[in-house]
Amino acid sequence: MSSGYGVSLAELRRHVAARPTWRCRACAAPWPCQPAKLCLRAEYARDRVGLAIYLCVLMHDAIADRLRTHPDEVDPAGYFARFIGWTRH
Repeated sequence: MSSGYGVSLAELRRHVAARPTWRCRACAAPWPCQPAKLCLRAEYARDRVGLAIYLCVLMHDAIADRLRTHPDEVDPAGYFARFIGWTRH
């Protein structure tokens, strides 16, 4: 199955978060990495609100993990941009 971006959804689905670092298991970029965003856009193409809600839950988990490991390094605005901000475009 195609993602509509010239890459298979199966390939994009390999880009999942590794906790507690929230880095991509496939490419080691901060998650959601670009391939993960493409996959999420394809999967939630008809439910942008659902995508935002799903990512809000994951953002909460990522912040909680970061607070446990590096409590002085939490930037709420950065987490919002990383997890939610890109969904608005």
